[in-house]
Amino acid sequence: MGKKSILALVFFLLGTLSCFAQTITLDQYLELVRRNHPFFKKEALAVDIERKGAESFPGVEDWNFEAAPFYSYLGEASAAEFQADNIHKVGVEAGVERIFWNSGGRLGLSFESDYTHSKITSVGTQKAYRHGFSVSYTLPFVQNSKGVLDRLAYELSKYSIDLSMVQSVENQETFLVDVAAGFLDWAYLSEVIRIAEERLKLAEEQKAQTERKFRSNLVDKVDVLRAEDAIRIAKQALLKTQSLWKAKQAELAVIAGTEGLAEKSPAFDIYSLQSLPPVERAFENMKTESRLLAVFDILKDQLAYSRVGLMEQKKPGLNLTVAGGLFGRDEELGKSLELTNPDAQVSLAYFTTFGHRSLKAQIDQIELEIRQLEEDKKNVTVGLEASLRNIFIQIIETEKVLELNRAQIESAAEKTEEELKLYNQGRSQLTFVIQSRDNEENAKLTYAENALGYQQLLLQYLALVDQLLVEK
Repeated sequence: MGKKSILALVFFLLGTLSCFAQTITLDQYLELVRRNHPFFKKEALAVDIERKGAESFPGVEDWNFEAAPFYSYLGEASAAEFQADNIHKVGVEAGVERIFWNSGGRLGLSFESDYTHSKITSVGTQKAYRHGFSVSYTLPFVQNSKGVLDRLAYELSKYSIDLSMVQSVENQETFLVDVAAGFLDWAYLSEVIRIAEERLKLAEEQKAQTERKFRSNLVDKVDVLRAEDAIRIAKQALLKTQSLWKAKQAELAVIAGTEGLAEKSPAFDIYSLQSLPPVERAFENMKTESRLLAVFDILKDQLAYSRVGLMEQKKPGLNLTVAGGLFGRDEELGKSLELTNPDAQVSLAYFTTFGHRSLKAQIDQIELEIRQLEEDKKNVTVGLEASLRNIFIQIIETEKVLELNRAQIESAAEKTEEELKLYNQGRSQLTFVIQSRDNEENAKLTYAENALGYQQLLLQYLALVDQLLVEK
C-alpha cells in the first residue's frame, strides 16, 4: 500500500474520530431542547395565560366607584305637585360598592349633595341645601349563601388551569418523543460508522496480505484487484454513513438551539436492554397515573362543580338589607353640613322562580355529559391497555430477535475465520473471504438496526406510561 493511500486513510479515520471527541447523553440532549426550544416556552405561556385569566375573577371584589352629577328643572305642570311654580335642582350622587366572596354580601357607601331652588307664588323664592352619607349591606341567606355564585367562575377556572397544565405536559412529551427518536437515529448512525470502520480496517489488512502473496507469486493479480474493490466499497459505505451522521447532528443542533453539538457525539448504548415491570402492574399504574385519563377526571369535576352552580340558582333568594345614614338640610350652606338627622331602613327580600325548566334542562344535560365522560374514559382506557400490551409484546419478542442476531454474528465470524484459513492454504478464493466478511458486516448491521427498533419501542413505552417527561 502506497504512502499516499496510508496518509489518506489516516486523515480519513482521524476526521471520523474527531466527530466523537465529546459526548452527550440522551437526557442531557433533551434537557437542552427543553431549555432552548421555543415550543416549550409556548407551552409554558399557555398555562400562564390560563392563570392570568383566573386572576381576573377576584377583581369582582374590588371597590366599584360611581358618580352621577345631575341637574333637573320642573316646570309649572310638574312643580305643581310640590305647590311650586318651578323648581331647579342641581347636585351629585356618588358611592362605592364591594362584593365579599366569603359571605356573598354587598357593602355600599354613598354620598349625596344637592341644591334646590323653588319659586312659589304665595311665598316667594325658596332654596335648600342637602348633604348626607349613607351605608348599606345586603346579606344573602339562601341563594348565593357564602358567595357560592360569586366564586363560581373563579372556581371553574381552576379546573381550566389544571387541564391546560396536563395538556401542556402531554404536548411537551409528544414533542420530546420525536426529538428523542432523532437522537436514537444519531446513535444508530454512530454504531453503523463503527461497523463500517471495522470493515474498512479488515479490508486494508486483507489487501496488504494479498499484495504480499502476489509478490511471492502465491496468488494472481485478480486477487489484488478484488481486495482493492473491497476497500473502495467499504470507504463508500463509510462516507455515506458519515454524511448522514453529520446531517443528523446538524439537525439536532438546530432543534437544541446550540452550536456546541457540532463538537459532540451521542453517548448511548443502543444494545442495552431494559427490565420492565410485568404488563399487568404497568397497566394498573397507568390507570392511576396516566395524564390522558386525568383529563377526563378534571373535566368531570369541572362539570360537577358547574352543576353545583345550577343547583344554587334553583334555590329561592332571601336577602337581608340593612341601611342607614346621616343627613343635613338647611337654607344656609353652612348649617346644611351639620349631619345630625339619621335615616335607617331594614328590609327582607324574597324572590323565586316557579318551574326552573331552563335550569333543570341544563342540569340534566350536565349529568348526561358526565356519563359520557365516564364512557369516554373507559374507551380510552381500553385503547391504552391495547397499546401497552402491543408494545410490551413487541419489546419482549425483539429481545429474542436480538439474541438470535448475536448468535448470527458469532456464526458469521466463525465462517469468516474458516474461509480465511482455506484461502491462506490455497484451497479457496479471495472472493469467498470478502463475501464472508460482508456477511459478517451485514449481520452486525442487522443487529444494530434491530437494536434501534428496540430502543424506539422503549421510547414509545415510556411515553405511553408517562415516564419520558417527569416533572421535577
